[in-house]
Amino acid sequence: MIDHLKLTTKQPLSPSVQLMTDANQVEFISIAHPNAQACFTLHGAHLIHFQPTGKAPIIWLSKTAVFDNNKAIRGGVPICWPWFGAPAAELGNGLPSHGFARNTQWQLGDISEDESAVTISFKLVDTPATQALWPHSFELTLTATIGDSVQLSLTTKNTGNESLTYLAALHTYLNISAPEKTSVAGLGPTYVDSLDNKCMKNGAEKLSIAGPIDSLYIEPTDKVTLMDSGYDRELAIQSSGHDTIVTWTPWVEGARGMADMPDDGYQTMLCLEAAITGTAVEVAPGQTHILSTSIT
Repeated sequence: MIDHLKLTTKQPLSPSVQLMTDANQVEFISIAHPNAQACFTLHGAHLIHFQPTGKAPIIWLSKTAVFDNNKAIRGGVPICWPWFGAPAAELGNGLPSHGFARNTQWQLGDISEDESAVTISFKLVDTPATQALWPHSFELTLTATIGDSVQLSLTTKNTGNESLTYLAALHTYLNISAPEKTSVAGLGPTYVDSLDNKCMKNGAEKLSIAGPIDSLYIEPTDKVTLMDSGYDRELAIQSSGHDTIVTWTPWVEGARGMADMPDDGYQTMLCLEAAITGTAVEVAPGQTHILSTSIT
């Protein structure tokens, strides 16, 4: 899924982890463990690849995604934070959609590994640049465990003297064999249809993929199952700290309108996102909140 990036090794970091770069010197953290392969960018602490050994990739990445340390990367697991969608009006105009975490350079944290998995962390703290966008002090940590499954935990710590509130999503693009061979169970009983004037609707027991979808399931279960007969697999997606599962595919016209997605890209991806989109989470000074998702 990432061979086209033509990465070269810059520095070994552990037996299974390397710092790598592309032709433009964008930095990547590559993981080649006996149980799985994965790759992150330091730009956005963005997981762009995860593939258990001997199996089809689980995470989808656009073949035309842009890697320039500025633009959000199409595919993988972008971190939407500290807002989801458009920012609150009181923050002002011209702010990036889905927050600034996915467009900011993170710092590599700890790395540990054993025979079962690699655990790696990335950190982002407030700076004058982030304070200009969102006036709060924070420490944001993404901890990822890469093995037979992938687990992502996003910890928001309030390092300031006043409470902060935030919205977020682990905007997970999943690799599928084909829409007509894919269905989803466990999304919940009701959803907000963003393609139909944000109307509230009743969800089906199983969601089939046959057209554009942009739905916010607002009574989510802890576990969603993606069934894919083309890959002969079921993916169990377990999440916590969320109030919404966002389901999204741009379909034909949407894909054609994106320069960083091939016209046929919609045929091999589906987003199922653990998200906070309803009531913003309040984090008191010195306290933390964790949004997490795992895929098995």
